[in-house]
Amino acid sequence: MQGYGGWIVFLALMATLLGTSCSSVSDEQAVTADGKAKMQTVKYASRFSIMKRDDGCTLVKVLSPEGTDIGIDYAYLLVPHDRSVPEDSGTAAVVRIPLKRVTCENGFHVSLIEMLDCFDAIAGVSGKRRIGQDRVHKMIDSGALPVTGYMRGLNMETLVKIDPDLAFVNVTSVSSDIFEKMMAYGLRPGFFCASLEEHPLGALEWIKFMGAFFEKDSLAASLFEKQEHAYLDVQKTAEHLTRKPSVITGYSRKGAWSIMGSSRWFVTMLEHAGSEYLFRGQETDRGHILSHEVAMDAGMKADFWVNTHFRVTDLDGLLEIDERYRLFSSVKKGMVYNNNNYRFENGRNRFWDSGMVEPHVLLADLITIFHPEVLPDHTLKYYRRLEKR
Repeated sequence: MQGYGGWIVFLALMATLLGTSCSSVSDEQAVTADGKAKMQTVKYASRFSIMKRDDGCTLVKVLSPEGTDIGIDYAYLLVPHDRSVPEDSGTAAVVRIPLKRVTCENGFHVSLIEMLDCFDAIAGVSGKRRIGQDRVHKMIDSGALPVTGYMRGLNMETLVKIDPDLAFVNVTSVSSDIFEKMMAYGLRPGFFCASLEEHPLGALEWIKFMGAFFEKDSLAASLFEKQEHAYLDVQKTAEHLTRKPSVITGYSRKGAWSIMGSSRWFVTMLEHAGSEYLFRGQETDRGHILSHEVAMDAGMKADFWVNTHFRVTDLDGLLEIDERYRLFSSVKKGMVYNNNNYRFENGRNRFWDSGMVEPHVLLADLITIFHPEVLPDHTLKYYRRLEKR
């Protein structure tokens, strides 16, 4: 199921299975039968909502887009194990909480579950490619944690054998039929859209989404509030800046330019750090591919280049990928920084696994790169400056 037509079919399927509409999450109006309900505070995230019902159950909705035009709502009715399923549950997917067995697709899922002290609920993971935590790698190597694969490589037989209460999957703006396949096998996807949030704190706020499924609402809110204050404090240090150096992200790949490592929330963070992102507003193909010509032109102008190829640790390695990078202003001036400075013991990059749960540190790194005078005592944690060998 690919493209626009596939998503129309998917819309109909989800409407049948979950009985939800394609309304904006922010306009959620659902209430209990007697009109009593309480919306949980979601301050920055725009892709999910949480509503505490008067009967002790919780309605969680997720809004996932295809591109920027098509919205699909997914609804879960969370019912505690000690309560019966309410008669007015409609056709929303009923999920018993707290979850006891889940599978995770990426390291951010694992990090959030660890923060909620629910790691033992993880019964399977996608593998080592998208998850960096040393603990997970060791469990995979020992055979204690099954590998499910992901997206087109998802092993349905393994997933069915694990039989998770929920299989957390990352939803992007790229069309896929994986969710339809999972439901055809009787599996329940946990739709996770943090990477589509516009604000760094919106991405982190998905800890509240996780918290609802594990009955850790208060802990999730407390952890988020702490990180929120830390981020806003760092952001204030750059609010007065008037000079905004230009920056690009990504790297050349198969005749195009990939900006896969620059989610929407990260672009907002670049602006919070006092920079001008030259790819802002550019039309991209399949969510993260930019015209090579446009990218090269911007590269020759940009003052800085961050988030280059994930394996590159020095300028020589960067130029080995494409000699034309020598034409870039950032390369000539030595203003190229990569986000692979902080790693797990197994060598995997921590940026996407643990960096996303401490966005104030990522922001401090970026401010230090663009405006070193603002935070003179800060030492780069996730970023390294690419030097010559």
